[in-house]
Amino acid sequence: MRWLKKCPVGPHYMLQEFCQIHQTSTSNPHPPNFNPTDKNGAARRKTKGIE
Repeated sequence: MRWLKKCPVGPHYMLQEFCQIHQTSTSNPHPPNFNPTDKNGAARRKTKGIE
């Protein structure tokens, strides 16, 4: 199964690993899976100012 990839420069979504429009590599736009035993969760929330 192939997942959608997002161009980091523009608002383009595609299936390729490389954006033909901006000549950059694409990234995964989906957030990471939830993990209740996340060891770095407290530090990540602190840097975002949530906690």
